[in-house]
Amino acid sequence: MLTLHPLYHDHAVIHAKRPRICGSATPHAKIRVTLAGAHAQTEANAAGDWQVTFPPLPAGGPHALEVEAGSESIKAQDILLGNTWLGSGQSNMEWTLAMTKDCEEAIASAHDPLLRFFTVHRSSNPDGPVSQLDGHWVLCTPRNAENFSSVGYFFGRRLTAELQQPVGMIISAWGGSSIRQWLPLDLLDKRKIYQEFIEERKQAIAAQPDPEETEAHEDPGISPHAKDWATSNFEDWDWTPRKVPGQWQDEGWDFNGAVWFRQKVSVPLNWIGEDLEIYLGVVDDYDQTFINGTLIGATGKETDSWWTTPRHYRIPAHLFTDRTLHIAVRVFDIWGGGGIMGKVSIHCPKYPEQPAVHTATTWLAKPEIELPSRFPGGPPPAPAALWNGMMHPLAGASLDGVLWYQGESDVDRSSLYPLMLADWIQSMRRHFDDPTLPCGIVQLANFHEPEHEPSEHPWAYLREAQRHAARSISHCGLVLAIDAGEADDIHPRDKKTVGERLALWALHDCYGKNAICHSGPACHSIWTENHGIRCHFVHAEGLRMRGNAMRGFDLLDSDGEWHHADQVQIAGDTVWARSSRVTEPLAVRYAWQANPATTLENLAGLPAIPFREFILAQP
Repeated sequence: MLTLHPLYHDHAVIHAKRPRICGSATPHAKIRVTLAGAHAQTEANAAGDWQVTFPPLPAGGPHALEVEAGSESIKAQDILLGNTWLGSGQSNMEWTLAMTKDCEEAIASAHDPLLRFFTVHRSSNPDGPVSQLDGHWVLCTPRNAENFSSVGYFFGRRLTAELQQPVGMIISAWGGSSIRQWLPLDLLDKRKIYQEFIEERKQAIAAQPDPEETEAHEDPGISPHAKDWATSNFEDWDWTPRKVPGQWQDEGWDFNGAVWFRQKVSVPLNWIGEDLEIYLGVVDDYDQTFINGTLIGATGKETDSWWTTPRHYRIPAHLFTDRTLHIAVRVFDIWGGGGIMGKVSIHCPKYPEQPAVHTATTWLAKPEIELPSRFPGGPPPAPAALWNGMMHPLAGASLDGVLWYQGESDVDRSSLYPLMLADWIQSMRRHFDDPTLPCGIVQLANFHEPEHEPSEHPWAYLREAQRHAARSISHCGLVLAIDAGEADDIHPRDKKTVGERLALWALHDCYGKNAICHSGPACHSIWTENHGIRCHFVHAEGLRMRGNAMRGFDLLDSDGEWHHADQVQIAGDTVWARSSRVTEPLAVRYAWQANPATTLENLAGLPAIPFREFILAQP
């Protein structure tokens, strides 16, 4: 039976410089493919797999893609030729536009016919590589954009604006994943240092749960004891504060099942007597939404693609007679994480010029039904399981490059991380048949409470591992999020900064836009000077202080103790730092904390890259 790989179905963006199409058919069938007036032929192999590669084709479209094999034929419509990028990693790559800072404006303006998204559904397979791929191409419209990877959206939007060419974003990410889960099994087998991962995989296979334990939970409906939880006058004084947007598992509730959320808002006086609309974004997984005790809308398994469907419900005017609305949302989580994933807002269609009313980001919540945690495909993925299920099926795609936003789950392996990251990049280059496939690495954002004294936080070491990997591997770039994070949230809401900085790197390094400043100041060399250390920076045009004091530099004394610099001076593209407590410094470092002061930047406003450098070889 003739098939097309899902990456080449309707609305696809196909790489213009190296268009490759693949699918399956009857073994040894003759295949003819037509795209943008060009033709290619091939023969399916003994397993029925086939692939064709066209010469470079002009960017643009739309085109039809036609495939014929004997009497069988397939036609995909609305195909664009352009640039294709793959975004991977953990939750900060997954995090959707609806869950980020100032998302309303970004979603409302998401009319970009040149930008399209293919999000790979989560799939973990510890046994071996699979070929099946779940996902489909989605157009960039306000209705769809709220479910896009936020980093991917801001990256792609900047590229379409600068290049005036189609951009296809393929997102394959899994929240909380370690890099070892994205490494191929044959590579893990080759290195003795990865032996613990091989053992971990074997244990995961041996402990695979019964199929029933991986099935989605069924919602039994509202429990008798919760029948009044939606009413306006219900006493919720003993409920627990929870973040919206967010998943309750991130705040310590380790279960699936039903959780109620309550909030009240005050609407403008002139909205009384008018129908309103409430917007919840995506809910993970099902919801029943009430206003003043009355059900106004629900979305469950009867809805196609309920896991990516934004909730928009009408609030009839007769449900409220004063300005206060009591909102209650019952969320049922079938597996994985659960919660309200969008910023909740209320609109009045009669007065579109009036701004929406937004709820607070802290709601009151109470569990109704607590069920054992289940995960699609089983427990958290084993080593190699995400490569098998979510990367291997993408074989055959042509890419401009890869974006990698991961590392939070590997801070306890910072010494091994440079090797793992290098191995992952080389595996990706082999897998996608491109020995120079570019990779943009997002360095960890600032997180945790700031510290007042020099510290040895593992997040600083993981950032150093990312920096060393980017410096030692060709065609890699390091993009900073060191000033875009939040002390109390491992999922910073500012994804625009990260996405656009990734785009600056790609435009400069991959598309030849050399006039673009794509990097913050990077320490190139150091030397001792006047009982201090002078650091020479590259990408340092207009090197300057950010804020009202230069902080973040530490110096190492002969006893192995670090001390904050109390004298710091900028001169051209250098910085001299000295501590009155260190006579002959042996090393210097900058922004070496989990949540450091970032007070050095260039004229483009890009922050200096955290670093640690020694005058002599490190002891």
